[in-house]
Amino acid sequence: MMSVKILGFGSSWWARFGRNPADPWRYTRHAAYYNSAGIRCGQKIRRHWLIPGLIRFNGNGDFNPHFPSRAIGETFRCSDLEFACGGNRILFVERSPGTGVPDRYLVVTSSVRLGILDFENHNWKSELVKPISVSQCRDNQEALLLMSAGDWMRTKVGIWQLAIDSGLQNGAALKLVEESATSC
Repeated sequence: MMSVKILGFGSSWWARFGRNPADPWRYTRHAAYYNSAGIRCGQKIRRHWLIPGLIRFNGNGDFNPHFPSRAIGETFRCSDLEFACGGNRILFVERSPGTGVPDRYLVVTSSVRLGILDFENHNWKSELVKPISVSQCRDNQEALLLMSAGDWMRTKVGIWQLAIDSGLQNGAALKLVEESATSC
């Protein structure tokens, strides 16, 4: 188990409900809620995965699917990132009770906010960054990443590093540390 502080969620949400129609907890305790990177296509959000993956919350956990933004800034105990069923998976089990330093941070990036991730460069991220999910459609991208303090990623704009500082909203944020010479 590891602890992960949520700094954002991907655009794509969906749920799986319990299979028994007679189950009174079918839509609550026995449901599962999923989040992944997604791209807006017309009126819909689609998963155009370059890297397939998702995060999962169980209905009997400490997550309210009606108000997902309430979990931003919170730290959860999580399973380790695994590859299963054709993609990356991580289960968010329960909120961590303490205010200790999390092992990792769930970071969401988009080409609109930070620039296009430079996958052509084999060195597009620091070694310890773990992509959970990446979606792309033309020049639109969104990525869910597990990062630690000091980890970085490279976009067409430049290099973004995860800074940890109690003065930042939620205690952490991506900061542009080096502009790309081609972004001007």
